[in-house]
Amino acid sequence: MRLGRTLRRHWPEALLIAALTLPWLALLVLGSLWLWQRGDVWVWAIASAALALLAWPLARLARRRTNAETRAALGDRGEPSREWNAREREAWRDVLAIADRTGPFSFIEIDPFFCVAGEVIEAVARRLHPEAQTPWAQFRVPELLLLTERVSRDLRRDALRTIPGVRSMKFGHVLWLKQMVDRYEPIWTAGYNLWRVVRLWNPAAAMGREISRVLDDKHAMVVVDRLRAQMTQAFVLEIGRAAIDLYSGRLVLSEEELRFAQERDKALAAPEPVAPFRIVLAGQVNAGKSSLVNALAQEVRCAVGPLPTTARAAEYLLEPEGRPAASLVDMPGLGEDIGKDLQAQAERSDLVLWVVSATQPARSADRQALDDFRAWARTQLARRVPHVLLALTHIDELRPANEWAPPYDLATAHGPKARNILAAIHSVASALDVPAGTIVPVAMPPGRNPYNLDALWACIAENLADARLVQLDRLRIGGQRISMRELASQLGRAGRFILKGNAKG
Repeated sequence: MRLGRTLRRHWPEALLIAALTLPWLALLVLGSLWLWQRGDVWVWAIASAALALLAWPLARLARRRTNAETRAALGDRGEPSREWNAREREAWRDVLAIADRTGPFSFIEIDPFFCVAGEVIEAVARRLHPEAQTPWAQFRVPELLLLTERVSRDLRRDALRTIPGVRSMKFGHVLWLKQMVDRYEPIWTAGYNLWRVVRLWNPAAAMGREISRVLDDKHAMVVVDRLRAQMTQAFVLEIGRAAIDLYSGRLVLSEEELRFAQERDKALAAPEPVAPFRIVLAGQVNAGKSSLVNALAQEVRCAVGPLPTTARAAEYLLEPEGRPAASLVDMPGLGEDIGKDLQAQAERSDLVLWVVSATQPARSADRQALDDFRAWARTQLARRVPHVLLALTHIDELRPANEWAPPYDLATAHGPKARNILAAIHSVASALDVPAGTIVPVAMPPGRNPYNLDALWACIAENLADARLVQLDRLRIGGQRISMRELASQLGRAGRFILKGNAKG
């Protein structure tokens, strides 16, 4: 019934379409009959099948090349964020896979957008919350509101940059334009097709124009398809990036709340205040941790002696002029119970400085503690873990013991002292399975100036960017805990709001 009403309403357009398509349909029927009479139907079928088989890998190759070019055109928008941890990077790989297999949207239907967005959200939620029965629902109302605020701000900025006249354009103008297109598009299409029929009085010229139009349409379609593919990929990647931020909990804290979390983190440290970067010093007994703290602070902060002097973790705030401020946590020497304490301190720290004595032949305690730390770090998929740097102390006591004439050029390693320092670096790197480039040789000889602390500060400064990401992860995870003070304040405000509403009623 609906088809009949449509034909009665648009019978001129239907006749025009029939007039233009019947010759081609007749040619198809007559061509098939001709192939049947000549007995070449099977030849045509085999050739068509072979071309179809050839077209399949060519289409996949073209799709991969288009995706690669589109990804290159998107630039940094196709790369994972440096702030993401291992689990979030796995979720991003799932998003890229969905973007690669999603064909270009036509942008005239809304359903494909919702379908692909739902697939991306489900994939990200399942990757970040594999233990949940409903992964997609693992978000909080403040996070969703903060995400809406951010996306709306970004969309407004992009609209002001790219849409001409958007400041003066009203939504009523868009509706009027759509109404005009819907009203007059059939008339324009019918008039243009009628002109194509009329110009057949000159068949050669008409054929040339038709071929030119087809080629122009093909070229335009190539450009349009690439643009559609790029816009489709951009849409999928933006949905994926927003979903990762939402389901990873990175939207728990706004910028203002992050400042409050930093202040709370400082308040938790006792008795000394915590500097922006918190560095844990770990190592065996008498490895030189306390001496290193005094040398870095350029003053005596903790006791030093042949017997163990650090019974529990002690924290010292360092603010040397011209150096990055840091809070050094001097851990007790490695022992049976130090593993849990080290892990607890590492969870609240941004960098780990492992102190190893060059004159200590036994490395098993360091290796066991480092292996335990690495095993713990591999389980932290939802957060970044602090990097490990290594300070090699007591290099002044290496043979020849009576020689100490720094500086030593380890690149050329001239002289027995330099060669022994270099050999100690490689020996420690092999025993503890750490890169030799992360080991900084230092010395704090009694009564003399410390050696090579500038190189140690430079190595710490090189890792401050990653330490900042570790710190932000730490503050973000801490911000997810329930604050009784905040809960009480919220209940008080809610009660006052209800009482005020009742009073007005």
